[in-house]
Amino acid sequence: MKRIWPFLRKSKAAMVLLAVELAIIGFTLAQAVQPAANYEIMPDQWEVIAKNATIDYDEEGRIGAVEPAEEESILRTSQLRLSAGHYKIEADYNFVPTQNKDEQESHAGVYFMADDAMVVTGERELFAVGRTHDTVVLNVRYTNKTIRLVAYDGGGVFTLGKVTIQQDRVYAWVRVLGWLLAAFFLDLLLLLFLPTSPLAIRNADLRGCLFLLGGAVLLASMPVLMQGVGIFGDDTHFHLSRIEGIAQGLKSGQFPVRIYSQAKNGYGYAPSLFYGELCLYFPAVLRTLGVSVQLSYHLYVLAVQMLTAGIAFYSFRQMFSHNKTALLGSVLYLLNPYRLQNLYWRAAVGEYTAMAFLPLIPAALCLLYGRKEPTKKQAGAACTEMVIAFGMLLQTHMISLEIMALATAVFCLFHLRRTFSRCVLFVWLKSVAIVLLLNLWFLLPFLEIMGSGIYGGMYGGTTMNAGRMIQRSGYAIPKVLTWNTHGRNIGIELIIGCMVFLWAWIGHDEEIPHREQKIGLWSTGIGLAACWASTNTFPWGLVGALPGKISGILLAIQFPWRYLTLAAILLTLATLCAVSLLRPKKLARPLAVLLLSASLLGVGFFYREYLPSESGEYVGDSGELVYVDYLVTNVAWYYDKLYLPIGAKETRDGFVIEKKVTTAEVEQIEKTEKGVILQYTAGMGEDGIIELPLLYYPVYGIKEGAGTLFKTENGMLGIQVPAGSSGTIRVAVQEPLRWRLAELVSAVTVLVWIGSMKKKKRKTLQGKA
Repeated sequence: MKRIWPFLRKSKAAMVLLAVELAIIGFTLAQAVQPAANYEIMPDQWEVIAKNATIDYDEEGRIGAVEPAEEESILRTSQLRLSAGHYKIEADYNFVPTQNKDEQESHAGVYFMADDAMVVTGERELFAVGRTHDTVVLNVRYTNKTIRLVAYDGGGVFTLGKVTIQQDRVYAWVRVLGWLLAAFFLDLLLLLFLPTSPLAIRNADLRGCLFLLGGAVLLASMPVLMQGVGIFGDDTHFHLSRIEGIAQGLKSGQFPVRIYSQAKNGYGYAPSLFYGELCLYFPAVLRTLGVSVQLSYHLYVLAVQMLTAGIAFYSFRQMFSHNKTALLGSVLYLLNPYRLQNLYWRAAVGEYTAMAFLPLIPAALCLLYGRKEPTKKQAGAACTEMVIAFGMLLQTHMISLEIMALATAVFCLFHLRRTFSRCVLFVWLKSVAIVLLLNLWFLLPFLEIMGSGIYGGMYGGTTMNAGRMIQRSGYAIPKVLTWNTHGRNIGIELIIGCMVFLWAWIGHDEEIPHREQKIGLWSTGIGLAACWASTNTFPWGLVGALPGKISGILLAIQFPWRYLTLAAILLTLATLCAVSLLRPKKLARPLAVLLLSASLLGVGFFYREYLPSESGEYVGDSGELVYVDYLVTNVAWYYDKLYLPIGAKETRDGFVIEKKVTTAEVEQIEKTEKGVILQYTAGMGEDGIIELPLLYYPVYGIKEGAGTLFKTENGMLGIQVPAGSSGTIRVAVQEPLRWRLAELVSAVTVLVWIGSMKKKKRKTLQGKA
């Protein structure tokens, strides 16, 4: 600090920046310490704005549309003065929905409006159907005194009792903390990169490369830096709902979160048992602090972008020992069209997160399979890189894990002698063991669930026809190799780099370095094979004809173009080998300029098609994310259908219960924060059966009362109770003991592994001293 302050005093720009930061933080702090806005609106305080609906008071004294109405706004409050932030709207209401021409239930809710532009976010939050009390969240961008709360009826009877508006004070303080962190990291970056700073990175070449890499991160993140953009990909709403589901689970005391209790209108849904979600805890924790689900997702994307750039630069620098080569590879990989497609058009969270860790695998292989046996230090580094890479693939995207495992297996089998050498084999065994132990908390439930046969909606197949269906969804070869819509290609810059490497290798007039030759040939061979596998010319039908388990694993990819994930990293490596080979001939710089120009041109084409001419709509932040985009997709219900128990039949507005299961007399059943509570009486003679309004997943236990849980024919959670018994039963989330033990093993492994790495680092530092 003694060296930093004199530097800041000498720089007028630094002092101006510091003053601006302090002003922003001071303003946010002033808003946080203000008394929380709190309004109570009674039925007689609403102003009627309906044009067609019949507005009156119902028997309970609530006001609103007392007869089935058409879609319109019906009521509004007087003008309110609200500060920027989040507001909880709690309402007593009555809603009797109707159905539209598409046989979808109507819905009702509230939204903010203001006389001034851009004051409110404009989302409409809809109240849950079948309830008379609900809480939703609305947002205000800027402090304003012209804001009104408006009641919206999508059709049906909708009346409102007491409504309260309360500011979320936790989020107000989170904003203060957010600005403090933003200012800290901005100042830290400036101190690291300004050449005259006392904390500047001394290696000017490295400093410049990292600065340019930061620019590439900003370019790749442009959509999420814009209001309302970057959140309308194919699967965005599913992943926003996952973030919301994890956040709700954390709030209810689940850790790790095994089931989204609020999902599917309270029936619960458990993608967490089938799909790694470790990385999504970051945006979920932000969500629990009051950050909007949209902003949480944007911050997650930014974090993944920085992680991808950092890991790629570290890996390529380790492999090629050259800063500018590492920078080139990182930029090409970061701006790869297929990766951008995953980020924005498809919103494939698992796949683009997995791509952040892929460069570590070839980096580790280079350490283990060099011309000489790896040293102890190299073996240790390779082990750490393998554990991080494969462990995070397991936690982010199973299909990417399968693809990378297959490619790595081919490489290891080809180098069988080195693989089974004492040192390398020990690294592999140690890496696999650590990955399994670290992820046992997820793997044990996953394997139990997958082996149960209860969940039949999973994709994949084992027939030639299933393979042909996958082949039919593959890309045409020209589409893979050239620029096209939605970024459905590997990137023409990588094709150029790959061809240049082959030209340099075939026509070389001097010995090619062994390292570049080996990396380049393997990367080119497997990378081009991966490109072929993504097309509709690859014989996936024949793959489907292989023996059952083999074809089932290979066809689990769902879509063949997922192999472009593998092609992207490998062809980037082949391109870097081409640049490295041309460096002695002074041709590396022209090639790098050509590759970067092609990459930037491809990004321009991508953004021209993807970015809207105006800011996109704000996605809502209701506590349950019900009907987040109105009647187009019922997110709270649908999520997807991959992980429903067999027998569960879902419609847009609920589950169809075709078979009567319950035989006991149920006097009362209700869902509370403590679980499902019911009172029952079972007849004499045989045990009674009670079917609960919960989808069956083995995450529940009986906290009070006696009985046995099982899956009903309708895919719901059932309880078998003793004949002649009666009383109260409470069912709540309660993991099996073996799952808890697995979590303990993983936690202990984390501590031991971190302790071991710290111990090695201490020894290394002592040895240097």
